[in-house]
Amino acid sequence: MSPNRKRKPYLICYDICDPKRLRRVHRLVRDVGFPIQYSVFEAELKNSELERVISKLESLICNDEDKVYFYSLLSRSDKKTIGLKSCSEDLEFF
Repeated sequence: MSPNRKRKPYLICYDICDPKRLRRVHRLVRDVGFPIQYSVFEAELKNSELERVISKLESLICNDEDKVYFYSLLSRSDKKTIGLKSCSEDLEFF
């Protein structure tokens, strides 16, 4: 399987200053991932999907005011939780 076809888990976190930009960023990230908290999402993306999301986000945010982080997660099986379990454990992301 080519590297571009393999899905990798990411944690996507953002801090957007303007309410209008915040709504746009939230809708975009919500469409590709599962919400963990309001501005924190878990997503499984191919490299091409990741590049497409980053490109779209770059057109939505203000580089001087906003920030978006993508944290590559080792694997879903390495995830540890305490307290309320995540609802995303049985979901497949596109």
